[in-house]
Amino acid sequence: MDGSKGLSTERLKEDRISQLPDPLICHILSHLPTKEAVTTSVLSTRWRSLWLWVPNLELDSRDFSDFNAFASFGDRFFDSDRVSCIHKLKLAINGNGDGVDDTSYIKSWIDAAVKRKVQHLRVMWFVKYGEMPLSFYVCETLVSLNLVCVALDDVEFVSFPRLKTMHLLCVRLSKDAAFERFISCCPVLEDLRIAGCVNEPLSFRVHSQSLKRLIIGRGILKVGDLTINSDTLKIIYDYSKSESLPQFGYMSRLCVSVMAQYLTWLEPFLKSCPNLRSLVLVFPNSLPERMNQINFSCVPKCLQSSVEFVDLKFQISGPVTEMKMKLVRYFLENSAILKKLTLHMYSNSTEDEILTKLLQIPRASTKCEVVIVIK
Repeated sequence: MDGSKGLSTERLKEDRISQLPDPLICHILSHLPTKEAVTTSVLSTRWRSLWLWVPNLELDSRDFSDFNAFASFGDRFFDSDRVSCIHKLKLAINGNGDGVDDTSYIKSWIDAAVKRKVQHLRVMWFVKYGEMPLSFYVCETLVSLNLVCVALDDVEFVSFPRLKTMHLLCVRLSKDAAFERFISCCPVLEDLRIAGCVNEPLSFRVHSQSLKRLIIGRGILKVGDLTINSDTLKIIYDYSKSESLPQFGYMSRLCVSVMAQYLTWLEPFLKSCPNLRSLVLVFPNSLPERMNQINFSCVPKCLQSSVEFVDLKFQISGPVTEMKMKLVRYFLENSAILKKLTLHMYSNSTEDEILTKLLQIPRASTKCEVVIVIK
């Protein structure tokens, strides 16, 4: 009698799980490794195909007896009549043997994932450089991307409107321009990591207004040309208050878009660029009336020994105020080997009027040429 009650209790527990709606069961299964989720298919007829509706899939070819079994398993998942979205997909292709050279099925899986609005994609191709389907390059739902040993093609159109995280390890780049376009088509990208890429350009040009974290495996310290905005400059400045910044010895050109009242954020970064030759400052707003001077604690070494070109770009129309002249004065008085200072401005003042004011400023470099571009 007691044994019968115990058996009934166990069946009741099992029935409680089975009575849950399919979406909830799939949600539970999504927290299990794919291999364990699949094993639930033997519980009953109802459970046989529930794993096919799980929004997360993690496949590693090493978990299968051979590549044919690996391919068959993946085909069953992606060729099912499921219409639910795929939240996360991780693929790892390892080893050797029959079927390794046939990459068509991998491309078809990724294509299916794109159609099912995949948000997080990780592809690790340890056999050879695998190629991605064309649909991948216009995945509008992708939020994070992690590629290892994948070949990025020079496609005509790229669009990742929601991509925030991109990690590229040992990726084969087709050419510099294609890579630049690839990055520039990610308008909300915040985290970019690049390491060990094949055909890696001698200099990376990363144009992004949203980027908050940049790590380049061959060393960001070797970056020669960098363009950043106020948000990125603020991150660097805050970091410098608690930790010493490394030396960016390869940095030759720096372009910063910054509001004039936050110019002090620039000082620690300039101190870490001892060989800087060209400095471009873009001011998207008007200069504050009470800005008396650039309040640097000392003149950065690069201004005294390496900076040859300074471009000041004022993007708001207005007269040539005393504040603008004080900004110009700072660079003319402290840049010892400056060759050229260029002023870009929207102004009603004539070039002669501006030159008259500039001639009254003493210069640290007697060979400095001043160019005025009025728009």
